[in-house]
Amino acid sequence: NIPSGVTIANAGTATGFGETNVNLFKAYRNGALTLNHSTWSLVTFDTENFDVNSKYNVSDGKYTPASTGYYYLQSQVYIDFNSSNKGRRVGVRIYKNGSSIAEGFFMNNDGTDVLEELSLTISTVDNSSSASDYYQVYAYQNNSAGANNATIVAVDTKTYFTGYKLITWAH
Repeated sequence: NIPSGVTIANAGTATGFGETNVNLFKAYRNGALTLNHSTWSLVTFDTENFDVNSKYNVSDGKYTPASTGYYYLQSQVYIDFNSSNKGRRVGVRIYKNGSSIAEGFFMNNDGTDVLEELSLTISTVDNSSSASDYYQVYAYQNNSAGANNATIVAVDTKTYFTGYKLITWAH
């Protein structure tokens, strides 16, 4: 606590004025993933760009911060339909402990299959109140043919999942 009217002068390294950003990660899909028709499918981001504190698991797609607090989460999924079976609906969700907490959805209003490619980005802030909380991403596609013809494009700039703990302190 600094009393009113006191000035701080620092001629050296500043310490104790903030926190270190922890639990920071970014992972992407390294291989194509076919999405089943009218089904929310788990997207496992199987390659890490970085993972400070090793909190993201590439084998099951879970981000488990293991620390309570507020977290910023973002995912982008790039979905490509093949040219003979275009799509009409696509979606992306962020799940917490198996339940959806945020959703982005696109649907062609007239119900016809016109989508060839579409990128959806979603972000949210969530309060992790338990060290066992975990987050995953799911994607969805739908078309009039009922075909499993949509593929998630595997490029680190187009299909990724990222998150980090928000640094907060009391005044």
